[in-house]
Amino acid sequence: MRSLWWSLLVVQILFLLLLGFSNGESPYRWYNWNITYGDIYPLGVKQQVLSTNALDLKYGILINGQFPGPPIDSVTNDNLIINVFNSLDEPFLLNGIQQRRNSWQDGVYGTNCPIPPGQNFTYVLQVKDQIGSFFYFPSLAMHKAAGGYGGIIIRSRPLIPVPFPPPAGDYTILVGDWFKLNHTDLKAILDGGNDLPFPDGLLVNGRGSNGLTFTVDQGRTYRFRISNVGLTTAINFRIQGHKMVLVEAEGTHTLQNTYESLDIHLGQSYSVLVTMDQPGQDYYIVASTRFTSPVLTATSILHYSNSAGGVSGPPPGGPTIEIDWSLNQARSIRQNLTASGPRPNPQGSYHYGLVNTTRTIRLANSAPMINGKKRYAVNSVSFIPADTPLKLADYFKIPGVFNLGSIQDYPTGGGGYLQTSVMAADFRAYVEVVFENPEDTVQSWHIDGHIFFVVGMDGGQWSAASRLNYNLRDGISRCTIQVYPRSWTALYMPLDNVGMWNIRSENWARQYLGQQFYLRVYSPVNSWRDEYPIPIGALLCGHPYRFYAWNVTYGDIYPLGVKQQGILINGQFPGPPIQCVTNDNLIINVFNNLDEPFLISWNGVEQRRNSWQDGVYGTNCPIPPGKNFTYVLQVKDQIGSFYYFPSLAFHKAAGGFGSINIASRSVIPVPFPSPAGEFSILTGDWFKQNHSDLKAILDGGHDLPFPDGLLINGHGSNGYTFTVDQGKTYRFRISNVGLTTSVNFRIQGHKMTVVEVEGTHTVQNAYDSLDIHLGQSYSVLLTADQPAQDYYIVVSTRFTSQVLTATSTLRYSNSAGSVSGPPPGGPTIEIDWSFNQARSLRRNLTASGPRPNPQGSYHYGLINTTRTIRLANSAPIINGKQRYAINSVSFIPADTPLKLADHFNIPGVFTLGSIPDSPTGSGAYLQTSVMSADFRAYTEVVFENLEDSVQSYHIDGHHFFVVGMGRGEWTPASRLTYNLRDTISRSTVQVYPKSWTALYMPLDNVGMWNIRSQNWARQYLGQQFYLRVYSPVNSWRDESPVPSNVLHCGRA
Repeated sequence: MRSLWWSLLVVQILFLLLLGFSNGESPYRWYNWNITYGDIYPLGVKQQVLSTNALDLKYGILINGQFPGPPIDSVTNDNLIINVFNSLDEPFLLNGIQQRRNSWQDGVYGTNCPIPPGQNFTYVLQVKDQIGSFFYFPSLAMHKAAGGYGGIIIRSRPLIPVPFPPPAGDYTILVGDWFKLNHTDLKAILDGGNDLPFPDGLLVNGRGSNGLTFTVDQGRTYRFRISNVGLTTAINFRIQGHKMVLVEAEGTHTLQNTYESLDIHLGQSYSVLVTMDQPGQDYYIVASTRFTSPVLTATSILHYSNSAGGVSGPPPGGPTIEIDWSLNQARSIRQNLTASGPRPNPQGSYHYGLVNTTRTIRLANSAPMINGKKRYAVNSVSFIPADTPLKLADYFKIPGVFNLGSIQDYPTGGGGYLQTSVMAADFRAYVEVVFENPEDTVQSWHIDGHIFFVVGMDGGQWSAASRLNYNLRDGISRCTIQVYPRSWTALYMPLDNVGMWNIRSENWARQYLGQQFYLRVYSPVNSWRDEYPIPIGALLCGHPYRFYAWNVTYGDIYPLGVKQQGILINGQFPGPPIQCVTNDNLIINVFNNLDEPFLISWNGVEQRRNSWQDGVYGTNCPIPPGKNFTYVLQVKDQIGSFYYFPSLAFHKAAGGFGSINIASRSVIPVPFPSPAGEFSILTGDWFKQNHSDLKAILDGGHDLPFPDGLLINGHGSNGYTFTVDQGKTYRFRISNVGLTTSVNFRIQGHKMTVVEVEGTHTVQNAYDSLDIHLGQSYSVLLTADQPAQDYYIVVSTRFTSQVLTATSTLRYSNSAGSVSGPPPGGPTIEIDWSFNQARSLRRNLTASGPRPNPQGSYHYGLINTTRTIRLANSAPIINGKQRYAINSVSFIPADTPLKLADHFNIPGVFTLGSIPDSPTGSGAYLQTSVMSADFRAYTEVVFENLEDSVQSYHIDGHHFFVVGMGRGEWTPASRLTYNLRDTISRSTVQVYPKSWTALYMPLDNVGMWNIRSQNWARQYLGQQFYLRVYSPVNSWRDESPVPSNVLHCGRA
């Protein structure tokens, strides 16, 4: 994880550096935050709290633990690199400042996938053209009710004048209401359709009354930055005996009015200057709730350093339910037109009142009951989160996640309803937004990514005539605004920030129950000047889109007791499994942190219309060291058991492989009861030599030595245990991911019922053991119906003079003893035994496949083939070196991937027809061999094995029907023995020694497809070629267009 973080960070910093060099370099500030649970007692009751770096917890080893969280102290245009480690047992997100051109980092669920438990995410953001006082907070669920918030200070650059002398000190005060109930209990109340109870108290910087002291020197002036970080209530803030001069509101320098107390609504932030001009003693700092019954109060102490005594008298009272008092104060807060903001030009130089608005958006809150539960809504729409963040859905063009225009520009007056509401807006539009509050409670609204000018607020119903009273000269500019009961507030807002932006109630219960929506500010120009590109480290999530971020690294492994350099994915060997459902879309962002190019291929995943993503060198440029590539593929109309693997050079000998399991859709019947559990088993031969050494042997013109052992899920013998419950049935998905040998698989004392072969449901025959050839995958059902003890799971090599064996353990959960006796033996070199078993595998004609129609409804045997392709393997010596060939052609890679050369019409890369349709019997030669074929042709393919070893072949992008296998030479008369009714359909098939295997294959997938030996030494040394399936119709219905992120290399 650490290497992943650094690799992502370097790329993003380089991007920011590029911007810095063009705009003037800005500093970088680095933070490491660990999010944990911990015990706190803010109101005298023990609570579990979200703590950012929580040192004050009663348990665990925590880093810089604080509640509230650590402050961020920065300067205009600083770049903030905040690495957040989520050590909770639930997902987590943080939200805070305005993100210029960068809603990717906004930290709400509509823009970001949550940080999963045990993982990290690095926010890379810039406080571009901002000053002032803000705060960050956890945005998911009701985490905010448990803490996790902290102050953000953005100071002016030294060259920019500030309209007041530097204060003697600067204090941040985070105040807000608090509940004694844990955040999970509060969430459960809301999920149950109820509103929250009244809060239990107020906190000041995480403490109840008199829990905090601010020390000052008499005669000096101090700055207090005050934010309301609460959940449900506005507060009034005051300091006993002292006046407060307001100087800043959320990044805008204000007219310097003096106040005895200040209303601060939910989510708002202010800066005030306080001069210590009173006698030397202690004074109350008071926060109390507004517009509530009862009134909650919390106090802190202002302590003069020369204090002659403690606080005296009761805390000063403040306003309680007076609306007019608050409204008049709000109207008195104005921009300082002559003061500089984050830039040197005066704030008043932007004449917001002289710009014509292009659109009016009226937003009315309501509190409907929907499906018998309390909800909150905007323009009658109560927001519900989608299963995929809206920003990702927009970027990846994922259908069905949201609809633009799913919320109206004005109140409809209709009943409330649930919707993932997104409003469309144009970049650089200038809009009038009117918040209308028909309820009896004060509302507080926040708009992410923007500032706005508060041009008016008043009681009653807003109308066009209300504009006559707008302040079009010096209205305050901010990002959070209150709306009083039965009143309205109007804003002018420049939509100068492309992205997906949350508009929400700052009452967190109302926000959680639907009082929010998203504003999609869109620019048709795809330019980083308008919006930054998606971050390389962006977290991905959602369904039916499944998102993965994979970091490919070297690492030490000991699979056979000898240290080797392995290839790991996210630190795992084998790599992480892919669990998906038919028609899911897989977004797999692969970061290559090796020192050599890298590619991943998807064995058996057909890549419908999409050989662009097939992951072999004939279709894809390798991912360069230190770079990434995002595979975007769909498991279209597929079910079953498959695997992925690294396809370049001899990387497969170092790991980098993992399982792919495609489950049926819930509406499609499966021809067996749901098993109690599933296990994936990746087995195969293994060499103690590193992959680079094996590659060197082959490059030297030699064949590989005999393998050193077998692995089961990356372990040698007795390194892995599968635990089952007696009497239950389990599914085992078994793939041979080895390099050179077939294997036999068996489980001591248990029968195995084959139910699926590479995506085809089979006739359910039971076997004592099962031959699995290179690259093949099977699913078997096993019933744990034996006495409760441990049993051997055994894998052994087939057709080898020396038989290698590896064992694992099948453990009954109520096991009374360990394995007994030797591991059960299996077949070794018997060809006929394997032949007969292979012929016994049949398609289940009545079972549904990935679609509801029965598998037998496709009558493959009744279709006339239009072409016969005969492919014979051989092992020639060419230029004094061992090579392998098909129809006398030993494949050599071109300098440019064939798919790119074909698409861009690059001459001289390959020649169609450079491999014949049948064995020539002539001497072998080197060639970049490509065979041409027509889309929708129906072909007969015959693999002819003239050698003494078993061959295994895979065809990318297609499945085929194994219509026949026979000894000796294939002839047209062999067709008389074909199974034209219920043979198995798959993508990898074996060919026995001195034998043939015949297939029927519909060429229903346009693209450039690899046909290869699954013996990786033979494939590397030339036993492969490419099949170009061509359609003259240039249509996305036949083939997807070239991806926008396609890597280029060679002459492409």
